[in-house]
Amino acid sequence: MSSHRKVRNHALYVVGIMSYVVSLIPFYNLNFFRTIILIPILAYTLPILERLQPKVMVLKLSKMDYILIVLASIPYLFIKQSILLLLPISLILLTFALYYFKNTMWGNVLGTTFLSSLSIVWNIFVYNSFLLPSLYWILYILVGALYVEYKIPFRRLSKGVVQEAWVISVIVFVFLSLYVFKVPLLLLSLIEPSLRFLRPGQKLGSMKDLARLGKRGVKRDALFIALLSIVSIIWAYRISLINI
Repeated sequence: MSSHRKVRNHALYVVGIMSYVVSLIPFYNLNFFRTIILIPILAYTLPILERLQPKVMVLKLSKMDYILIVLASIPYLFIKQSILLLLPISLILLTFALYYFKNTMWGNVLGTTFLSSLSIVWNIFVYNSFLLPSLYWILYILVGALYVEYKIPFRRLSKGVVQEAWVISVIVFVFLSLYVFKVPLLLLSLIEPSLRFLRPGQKLGSMKDLARLGKRGVKRDALFIALLSIVSIIWAYRISLINI
């Protein structure tokens, strides 16, 4: 008798955990109790999302799946209302719609982006008012998901879509950093992603290369978060000195 080991969706866990880290940036003036409580919430939310993801793609959810969705949603009933919560809600609804219309590629892209948008929800949950890193992260993941889809050999997606999406994102980043949050230092984190997304290179020669692309992507994601963290901490430190 052969045994089968369940293959986990490693990308889902990586993006989920990284989104948690981003939600805490600049790691200053947070609600400590809620920050700690969020860890076990994350620990059961991500496996639920992993279970639901393939079922959402074919829109075949069981009664147990709906129960799990309700259970995963309970902690978020205790967060303050914000218009920004419309972002993850809109993304998940669009993801369902795209899968319903059999548009798997864009469903995958927006589904991944939805996962990154949970950083906004967790921002609000831990009373972190500095939302800019999460907004950076969401757009970064959106373009990163497009980049991966472009790299897949059989996807009919041109590199121009990746390039245009990143240019639009950079324009949004500049506006938010200079005129809304007034934290221009965060723009330094865009150097490496700009080199990658504006010059995405050729498609992969084989699907076997996708795992290697994913491993490189995780390292680059970690670098992006590290830079976001460093410049945000510098900003927070300067603000604290000014307020002394």
